[in-house]
Amino acid sequence: MDLQSSIWSLSVADTSLCIHRIIFHPLSRVPGPFLAKFTTLYSAYHAWKGDIHLDIYRCHQKYGDYVRYAPNRVLINNLSAMYDIYGHGSKVKKYKNYKVLAQQAPNILTIRDKQQHARRRRVVSQAFSESSIRNFEPKLLGRLNRYCEAVRNAADLSRDMSQDFSNLAFDTMTAVSFDIDYNTINNPQYRYALAALEDSNIRLSVLLQEPKFVMFNLDQWLFPSSIVGRNRFVKFIRMLLKQRLRARAEGAITGTDIFSFLEKCKDPDTGKELTPMELSTETALFVVAGSDTTASTLAATAHYLTGCSPAYRRAVEEVRSTFQSIDEIRIGPKLNSCSFLRACIDEALRLSPPGGAALWREVESGGAVIDGNFIPEGTEVAVGIYSIHHSDRYYEDPFKYNPERWYRPADNESRHKDSGRQAYMPFSIGSRSCVGKPLALAQAMLTFSRLLWEFDIRRADADPNWPELNVQPSEYTTKDHVSAVKEGPILKFKPRFQ
Repeated sequence: MDLQSSIWSLSVADTSLCIHRIIFHPLSRVPGPFLAKFTTLYSAYHAWKGDIHLDIYRCHQKYGDYVRYAPNRVLINNLSAMYDIYGHGSKVKKYKNYKVLAQQAPNILTIRDKQQHARRRRVVSQAFSESSIRNFEPKLLGRLNRYCEAVRNAADLSRDMSQDFSNLAFDTMTAVSFDIDYNTINNPQYRYALAALEDSNIRLSVLLQEPKFVMFNLDQWLFPSSIVGRNRFVKFIRMLLKQRLRARAEGAITGTDIFSFLEKCKDPDTGKELTPMELSTETALFVVAGSDTTASTLAATAHYLTGCSPAYRRAVEEVRSTFQSIDEIRIGPKLNSCSFLRACIDEALRLSPPGGAALWREVESGGAVIDGNFIPEGTEVAVGIYSIHHSDRYYEDPFKYNPERWYRPADNESRHKDSGRQAYMPFSIGSRSCVGKPLALAQAMLTFSRLLWEFDIRRADADPNWPELNVQPSEYTTKDHVSAVKEGPILKFKPRFQ
């Protein structure tokens, strides 16, 4: 076949494919961006920009509840779809493109097979029970004490909380996961790992939308700095694992970390343990996902609390009246009684979730009924987290930071049916929800209880008397590159006790 014939054949094939996607595809009647009807490049572009979560919201505002976001993908922005897609017993499976997030072997985040995922989760979830988190508490408090000491010793400085909380979360998760102390709070030696992960995630966010960029090494040409970041971070993780194994061989491990805990855990149904590869893969995932999620939660909460004077005053009053000393700030009933502080954290997670885009799923064989509509097998479906969190159908004045929408006194566990709790999914829901959620929330509660108890806090450019003013915050805007890329807030801390 000569070149002219080859070009003609390709043109005919491409034209036929376009006609199919416009007229005959099962999603042909679903509205959406024009380019998205033909190619995944539309979503890949917004993933590269980091505004994919915001673009999904804009699309729903323009096109309605149903948006065709790629040739074979549909977004649905309502509560019914959220539970049909992510709830227990749903007829969907993990989106195939999550494989790009797996380095050497699948982990609990990327496994597609439901039975394998259930087995892995039954083991891994034991590390995040209430009793397990209490065992990790000395590591949480040790890093928090170190951070507060660093703040006291440099009280005149303005602090970038996105960097500070990234260091704090990273130190905490490496200690909790592997019993290794990198002390990035005070020592910059290993901070490169955080920057490398952030660089790597730009490429991964695009590959999640279109993995074919790896063909002919195209991704290496498009994302050279991401490739460098990926290689540096993979090298760091390998060093971390070797360090942990060497420390165990030398008897230098306390046995109070997730790695040690999971070595002894068995699947309650089968009695089987994790393989060495599974153990290493899952524990490394906790460092990556746990650090990102926790740091984003802390930074967003700091932004909103120091931008909303009524919420700040009330949270301060609650914390300082609950705890009489630093030693009392521990996991337990007193910490759990700080209901308003928890409401402040929940509301920050609603407005600025750590991952605000869409958690894609693939409809299984035979199709599925989602939101009352039949969706053919193989179709990729999702709910945008940022979008449903900002829906005025479920949240009154959805762009306003209003912790009151979550607040209930500790002795009243009831929730209003219209509070939006059902449409709340910063950690996802169902069998694929974030297994580390209890640890992330425990660290957030401990961190802000301690900071509000020990320091008076304000924005670096704020009036020193700002808590007495009626200040309201703007939204804490992040980029979405697999996880949140954040900046600020820039804060100043004044110790209450010298």
